Amino acid sequence: MDIKSVLLTTAVLLTCLAVPGLAQQSLGDLVTEGGYEWLIGKWVATTDEGGKLHFEQKWGLNRNTMLVDFQMGNFKMHGMIVFVPSREEVLQISADNQGGIWKGTWRDEYGDAVHRMEQTKPDGETMKAEIVHTRVDADTMKTVMYGVDSDGYRAADPWATVTYKRQPTDAPDISAANASTGSTGDYQKLGDLVSEADYGWMAGQWMTTVADGRQVQLEYKWALNRHVVLVDVKSNDYQYLGMILFAPSRQEVTQIGADNAGAFWEGAWSDGYDGVALNITRLQPDGVKQRLEHVYTPVDKDSFKLAEYAVDADGYRSAEPRGTQTFKRRPPKKTEK
Repeated sequence: MDIKSVLLTTAVLLTCLAVPGLAQQSLGDLVTEGGYEWLIGKWVATTDEGGKLHFEQKWGLNRNTMLVDFQMGNFKMHGMIVFVPSREEVLQISADNQGGIWKGTWRDEYGDAVHRMEQTKPDGETMKAEIVHTRVDADTMKTVMYGVDSDGYRAADPWATVTYKRQPTDAPDISAANASTGSTGDYQKLGDLVSEADYGWMAGQWMTTVADGRQVQLEYKWALNRHVVLVDVKSNDYQYLGMILFAPSRQEVTQIGADNAGAFWEGAWSDGYDGVALNITRLQPDGVKQRLEHVYTPVDKDSFKLAEYAVDADGYRSAEPRGTQTFKRRPPKKTEK
């Protein structure tokens, strides 16, 4: 992937809107049935050295996803948890403000919630771990972190044990979008690439009107000190939330997301002969896959055109787009005097 295709990753739109919801189990259903509602909320722990650890989990997309934020000093991480019914997996994908990407799963273990994860650092080095979350009482949670070896076995002795205390709902927000500082290190991040080619104008709010009269509103927001872009798409009762991630060691830009119809989205960006292309798959709750390719063409600093193509089972896109749409920048909201 060359720099142009990386830089245009801020232009993400999902045009399959208002997809009917299926009568499938959602993440919210799974959490309630398992008795894990206690995990939701804001938590704070104090280390032996007096430092603070902030951990927050909150619902999104009508309980079809859980948004996760963690902060320890200048380190911040943001992730999304989704349930994929057809694979019977609870997935979490996260990024941090030091160039790391985290992928893993959640499972039940005798009443504890276990998060197994693999971190990929900017240089490609990986680290595997598990965190066991245990409810002590209504306002106390204990987490124990273990290393995981190359064969997938958890270490006998933990790396660390932390006790969190629940915080009031009006406690300070640690949302990833508020992370303006963080370690950059000796590696490229998504924000660096965007600045080099002057594509920062893509960030912001956009709007278009589709053929049936519905308005589509989009927002692309920098987060984690410009290591990722958070994507929010709304149209009537439909909503999609996503993240754009950059792996420096592989020079890959990927996108993951979920919608309030219970679908999970994942894709990758590449150069197309007629523009920058996003090849993405929408996995419905019943396991049915829909493959799409979106091609983006800037028009001017306040508009861009999107062409959407169907993709067949062999990965080839259709010869002609099945639709095009032009998006205009939304004017800033007026503030009261």
